[in-house]
Amino acid sequence: MKITKLIKYYLLGKSIKDIELNKILNKVRKDEDLTEREENFLRLYKSLNLNLNKDFMLLSKNTTFQKIEELLESNIKVVCNLHDRDGEMDDIIIGSSNEFDEDVCYISLKSKITKKLEDRFLYNLIYNDKREYYSLTSHDEYFEKIEIEND
Repeated sequence: MKITKLIKYYLLGKSIKDIELNKILNKVRKDEDLTEREENFLRLYKSLNLNLNKDFMLLSKNTTFQKIEELLESNIKVVCNLHDRDGEMDDIIIGSSNEFDEDVCYISLKSKITKKLEDRFLYNLIYNDKREYYSLTSHDEYFEKIEIEND
């Protein structure tokens, strides 16, 4: 029975969360008492909708550029925690540029340093709840396997 309901939800294109919320809202409109589970659901639903900041993982160079641009346009602080020869940078990003002709992305930091984003890395934008900013880190270096034939 539960599997058939899930299939119906999938075919309707609605999430189970939305359907449950609609049932609860119908009860509220009819002035019916809510169960403890339904009240807890509403509390969690409100708290989840307030915190819309999420992490972005395993981003390519161009996607990282786009996300940084979106965050900066929304006046959200982004801190660069990429590593250079002196260690972690830990500096605020104030701008970014993407030169499509040369396929190069740069980020400008508050300390007037320009850092190049490279294709061989995957990047993460992780939200820090306590300090309320995003942190740009490199996830890992990306290697493309090249097939070699042994003679």
